[in-house]
Parts: sequence; structure tokens; C-alpha cells
Amino acid sequence: MPKMENIHSGGETMIRNLVFDMAWVLFRYKPMRFTRQYISDEADAEMVHRELFCAPEWLATDRGTLSDEDYFTLVSKRIPERLHTKARYLFEHWHEVLIPIREMEPVIARLKENGYGIYLLTNMSRRFYRFCRDIPAMRYFDGAVVSADEHCIKPEKEIYLALFRKYRLTPQECFFVDDRPENVKAGKRLGMSGFCFRQDVPALCDALRRAGVRL
Repeated sequence: MPKMENIHSGGETMIRNLVFDMAWVLFRYKPMRFTRQYISDEADAEMVHRELFCAPEWLATDRGTLSDEDYFTLVSKRIPERLHTKARYLFEHWHEVLIPIREMEPVIARLKENGYGIYLLTNMSRRFYRFCRDIPAMRYFDGAVVSADEHCIKPEKEIYLALFRKYRLTPQECFFVDDRPENVKAGKRLGMSGFCFRQDVPALCDALRRAGVRL
């Protein structure tokens, strides 16, 4: 439980919980760079990257309605057979080359030390459970809501409501950090304060302080 004596309010409502997205908040994700390591031909690399990592069906894996294996079977039909072996390797191992945003760990550690609840709200397939422990800042989190488990994705209101319900959070006591403005706006419509993160940690810290969050 948060140590309430250490939590300050920036206004009428006291911020007690920080809610973070994962991709581009806790880690950077550069699948094209990874693809080029294994496919030297630029046209082939662009095509495999597009079909593996930018296909519209990707959202169904985040929603938990399409398994990773079924996703690969589907998108591989749009990739030449000569590239299937490399494409499968890339798809099965992309989570191993995530780049943690190291500057975020000490910020989250201070928030945890100061008594705030720390939660994750992420659009992610069930692959999340294969790599989440490799993100250093994750050790400070009190809980997580993963879209594939809830069968809904940000910015749909149902996933935010799932977070509030699962951890008994009051929206007005939460500050939400996400890299996509539409996700932050959806949280604000439900009562959360928020900040659109652009990999600028000092700017995030300034926004947190303005909200009355103690760092």
C-alpha cells in the first residue's frame, strides 16, 4: 500500500498512483534495425518488416483474439517462401532486442520509494509474459493490465475500466504516462491526469511535479 504521508497533492485531488505504458515509455522498439541484421536486401527487408511488424492483424494479437502462431501463419502468406525461415526467426525473437529506456528506472524507483502505487497499462500480446522481467523498471510495479488478457485495447474505455476495477483505483488519483496522445486523452476522459511521453524524461519529471507528484 502507498505510504500516504509521503504523497503530496497538486490541487484538490491527490495523486496516489502512476500508470505507465510499456513500448516507447519503458523501452524502445526498432524492428526495422533488427530486420536489416538478417535480411541484407533492402527491398526484402522493407517487405518483411511491413508484413511482420506493421500488418493490420497485429492489433488482433494485442486484443488477444489471434495467437502469435496464427498471426505468423496468416502474414507469412504475403512473404515469399524463400524468406520464411528468416521471417520466422525475426518474429520469434523480436522481443529479445528491446532497448530499455534506462533513464526511466531511477524515476520509477523514486516514485515507488515515495509511496506511490505503480501500474502498467499496455497494448501487448501474451508474449508480454516472455520478456516483461527483462525490463529493469518492471521490478517496481504493483500490477499490470495487458490488453490480450482483457480482449480490449487502448484507447477503448474498457481497458482503463479494467485497470481501475482490478486494482481498486480511483481515476482522479491516477496520473497516466503514454506515448500516444489518443491514449492519454482517453484516460483523461475517464478522470485520470496524464502526459504524452516523447522519450524526454526531464519533461516527464516536470509534468509530474506540476501535478503535485513528489520526486
